[in-house]
Amino acid sequence: MNLFNIGRFFSKDRDRQRETEQQQREAENFQLAPQGGFISVVKYALFAFFGYLNARLFITTVHGWEGWLTAAFALCGEGVALYCLRNFTRSTGIHKVALGVAGMAFTAFSFVHAVFSFFKLEQNAATSHAVTYYCENVAFPVLFSMLTISAIALPLLHWRARVAAAQAKAQSQIAESRARMLAETARMRDETELEHARLDQLEERLKIETAYTNKLDNLVSLKERQAQTLARIKDPQLRALIAAELGLSDEATTGKPSAPPPPVWQSRPVSDQRKPGVLD
Repeated sequence: MNLFNIGRFFSKDRDRQRETEQQQREAENFQLAPQGGFISVVKYALFAFFGYLNARLFITTVHGWEGWLTAAFALCGEGVALYCLRNFTRSTGIHKVALGVAGMAFTAFSFVHAVFSFFKLEQNAATSHAVTYYCENVAFPVLFSMLTISAIALPLLHWRARVAAAQAKAQSQIAESRARMLAETARMRDETELEHARLDQLEERLKIETAYTNKLDNLVSLKERQAQTLARIKDPQLRALIAAELGLSDEATTGKPSAPPPPVWQSRPVSDQRKPGVLD
């Protein structure tokens, strides 16, 4: 009994595995409806026929080079219609809406002109005047306006334009950040150079003051040696005389009042002094 249950369990497991493999093969073999193929051939053939009818209408109705020019603009409208219908499913957002509107407008414009041309309404007595007036005075301005609006609006509304605008904004922000960084770096460099200049000036002042202090120390040492030398002189008169020559006072050297200088007559030589008892 147990062996029978085990065999039945393995049999169910194999059945489930075969069903899973069959489902995978069906999923792999399933194909969606293609966008191209026969329907694309029909579409291009119809627009080629519409283009022929549009060109024929304007060339036979509008005489001279203006008819050929209007036919050329009509063929450009055919091309824009094909472009819009072909790329409608490949776009998104507002650009997709613009493609749909432009494609339908140019297709309707081309279809109306094709109907005029196919039924040769320009040769019908009841409609020839209206068709001729339309082809000569209305068709070209309308075609020119539609082509101009489409040529300007479709590229501006393209999704890549938004991507380019976002990239431009990011690049401008990067450039502004780099400019601010360069300006801040230059400012800090200038401040650093200014601080170095102040430091150099301070060092020069320190050098000058140090040299000035050293000179003052030398002067003080010199004056002290002069005072010590004068203090070693025992003769007060000689000490006072030398102190006067050096610009020092005797009190500064000895700490005592200096003796008065000798009289003028005592400083003269003996031969210059008058002898006592001799009249002038």
